Amino acid sequence: MGLLTGSYLGNIHTFLGFENVALVAGVQQLLQDPLKFIVMTLAIGFIHVNIGHVIALLKGIKNRNKGAVINKVGLFLLQLGIPFILRAMLNVSLPMISPQFYSISMYFIIIGLAMIVVGAIIERGGMGAILGMFDITGLLGDVMSYARIAGVGLATYYLALVFNMLAPLFGELLPISGVVGVVGGTIVTVMILVMGHALNLILSAITGFIHSLRLCFVEFLFKFYEGWGRPYSPFILRKRPPLLIGAKS
Repeated sequence: MGLLTGSYLGNIHTFLGFENVALVAGVQQLLQDPLKFIVMTLAIGFIHVNIGHVIALLKGIKNRNKGAVINKVGLFLLQLGIPFILRAMLNVSLPMISPQFYSISMYFIIIGLAMIVVGAIIERGGMGAILGMFDITGLLGDVMSYARIAGVGLATYYLALVFNMLAPLFGELLPISGVVGVVGGTIVTVMILVMGHALNLILSAITGFIHSLRLCFVEFLFKFYEGWGRPYSPFILRKRPPLLIGAKS
């Protein structure tokens, strides 16, 4: 991704005299714009979370759980009202959507909310009327959690920029002049670049793995996965005691 966007190790390509090394200009424009980067991660979250809800719906149909089916169908209808919410609250109009759909989507919101509450009551009893509201707010919270992907990406990019800025700065601060100063400054610059970017790459790998795993476990699997099943019973090879044939007792 760094090579595609021209941001591998920050702007280290400038040390080599290159203005831009992005392999794909479109990807560079998308990921180097923080707002577009955040929107992209939210879109990924919206799709990923809804895949989890679809699996939960199919599971409810298979298990003949009417409450879960009604709840998930209502959740999908509620999402059809997102264009109305964006236009009414943020004055944002989505492309390729006719003006008539905005007024229709308002009814999807009303029907979806009613189905979510009814489904929660059927599935969880009287407390479902209250717990059903968490399904509504949970959708927004789950999708917004995916903004952490953009946060990690931007943080590691700017951290690389800081190392690229500090390396020549410390190299020039050596109180030695002449050839020895140039050689010493170059060594210090290279050491800071190597150690700084190595640390940044390690942090990038760890945070990328941990945050992605967290999104899968909390925002995705939680929708349909249940920790039940068969108890763990590992295969055991039972050995018979040795029997000596013809031995005298």
